[in-house]
Amino acid sequence: MPVTAQIIIFAIGIVTLGSGIWLLLHARDVARLFRSEPDIAVGSGRKQASRSLTWIMLAVFNAGWILALVFWTIVIDASA
Repeated sequence: MPVTAQIIIFAIGIVTLGSGIWLLLHARDVARLFRSEPDIAVGSGRKQASRSLTWIMLAVFNAGWILALVFWTIVIDASA
């Protein structure tokens, strides 16, 4: 596997890992996206992230692992 391909996969992995960590740290915001009826009222604690930012981070996370899988498959097929 060429070094450039390894660097690209590494970069994709870093972006995916970063967005995954963000999603874990903002799990309440992710849950808020998918619940239709709030079970527990949110307290006056930590400020919540915007819905659009939460959707963007979900999209980046999912696009990242899918892109890494597709890119890895293409590189492996090309080198074989």
